[in-house]
Amino acid sequence: MYADPKEYGSPDAMPRALAQYLYSGITTVKSAGDALDQAIAVHDRIARGEILGAELFVSGPMFTAEGGHGTEYTQYLPANMRAAFESQIARTPKGPDEARQFVRDLKAAHVDGLKAILEAGFPGRLFERLDAGVLKAIGDEARTQHLPLVVHTGDSRDVADALDAGASGIEHGPRDRISDELLRRMRESGTTYDPTLSVWEAQSQLAAGQQDLLDRSLLQQAVTPTLLASMRAFVRQQSSGSDAGRAATMRQIIQMASENLTRAHAAGVTLVTGSDAGNPLVFHGPTVHHELQLWVAAGIPPAAALQAATSNAARLLRADSRIGLVAKGHDADLLVVDGNPLADITTTERISLVVFKGERIRRAALFTEGQNGTQ
Repeated sequence: MYADPKEYGSPDAMPRALAQYLYSGITTVKSAGDALDQAIAVHDRIARGEILGAELFVSGPMFTAEGGHGTEYTQYLPANMRAAFESQIARTPKGPDEARQFVRDLKAAHVDGLKAILEAGFPGRLFERLDAGVLKAIGDEARTQHLPLVVHTGDSRDVADALDAGASGIEHGPRDRISDELLRRMRESGTTYDPTLSVWEAQSQLAAGQQDLLDRSLLQQAVTPTLLASMRAFVRQQSSGSDAGRAATMRQIIQMASENLTRAHAAGVTLVTGSDAGNPLVFHGPTVHHELQLWVAAGIPPAAALQAATSNAARLLRADSRIGLVAKGHDADLLVVDGNPLADITTTERISLVVFKGERIRRAALFTEGQNGTQ
């Protein structure tokens, strides 16, 4: 949470975030709601070797309803920047035909995938919901254009509509219990599940005015002192009016999300790892490791958690022919750690070596002046 809203539009923000991922041993990242032109430009600069950071897969602007979830982020910007920013991060089709055209336009812009939002919110935070028929048109055209579509969901009805639309992946998952029937459909369709437990835990800590997530060693190494200080000030500000009821609600959501995750694993649903980084207390890079720890604490075997963060995620990106495995013909993207993560998942944070496309990364040099922006 930047103190100055203009920082969100800084040309250094995305390269810095991708450097944080690489510093943390995360070699590949899916953008799921960044400004289109900037994301494409940064993707191309990394591909050309002009800057060093994790490989970026661009999902393009978020498909949502007018007044839907995703459009509210413009409130953090100066009024003269809002319209331009929304045009970069969101698409709000008025009907199926326009939705299909938007998909074709994004394919022509060379995005790697698509994201749509089905989220009506909850009391005190309500949104307009994307029409299910429009979502179906997005899904149909996405398949025609060979683009994976992931769908942000808030409840089980959203999951059902996402499956009806042929979604490749479910993001966040519902705040209620996923039925056995929906889990069966997810397994049989190969639809992936990304629960992002980190964002719910962060919301719980924020509501309680806690700063525990800011005290982790890897996070303090990777994140700029300016951003950490700004986040601490934001948490203190929130704690002055901490909401015990909201904190309790968030803890209930975390419990339900954890149960949905373990039931999805038991049902054979393909799991992938994400964090919803960019939210308060959810930082680009180090949070991925913490997400794995939350999964294991919920009951997911470490091997399954690691597979979700590697080969399963690569399949969702449709890049599993070259990343996600240590195998002949694949890119040499390696994270070497001090310990055995199958015995102790926290050892993924004890990084000894990062290799990216066959080259050893000088991790400390990622944040030198002029490389990816420092503060």
